[in-house]
Amino acid sequence: MRGTVDRIENGIAVVETEDGMQEFPAAEGLRDGDIVDIENGAIVSIDRAEAEARRARMQARLDRMLKKKKKQ
Repeated sequence: MRGTVDRIENGIAVVETEDGMQEFPAAEGLRDGDIVDIENGAIVSIDRAEAEARRARMQARLDRMLKKKKKQ
C-alpha cells in the first residue's frame, strides 16, 4: 500500500492512504509530504523522487494561483 505522510507527531507518522488516515511509527528521516510504501503495518520505503515531484507540482499550482490573484 502507498500513502502520503500528512504529519509526524511524537514519532508517529499520520499517513493518508486509500483506506483513510492511518498511523505508523515514523521512519528515520521521514518528512511531511513524503510518499511511502507500507507493508505489514510498517513504513518500508520512502519514494523521495515522487515526493519531490509532488512538492514541485504543488508549488507550481500555488505560484499560478498567486499570479492570478495579483492580476485582479
